[in-house]
Amino acid sequence: ARLDLPDEALVGALAWRLREDGVLDAFNPQNVANTAWAFARLGLINEPLMAAIAQRALQPGFLGRFPPLELANTAWAFASLGIVHRPLLEA
Repeated sequence: ARLDLPDEALVGALAWRLREDGVLDAFNPQNVANTAWAFARLGLINEPLMAAIAQRALQPGFLGRFPPLELANTAWAFASLGIVHRPLLEA
């Protein structure tokens, strides 16, 4: 079951943890896309987390490994949250 009601303290702690050194570096394209999608689906604008997600996607050779679905979901997440990350858009 799902409630679609985020626990703000839990989500904040999760976003903070994801931004810690090395955590997102261990993520594959699906993990990155799913994380971005989940925050967007809940309407949670966490610009520092989304910037970290964009940085991960922009690591050399990483963006090219995204299958079309993960690429689309990541783009949808940024668009849904109204976050414009120029370097990611231009990549």
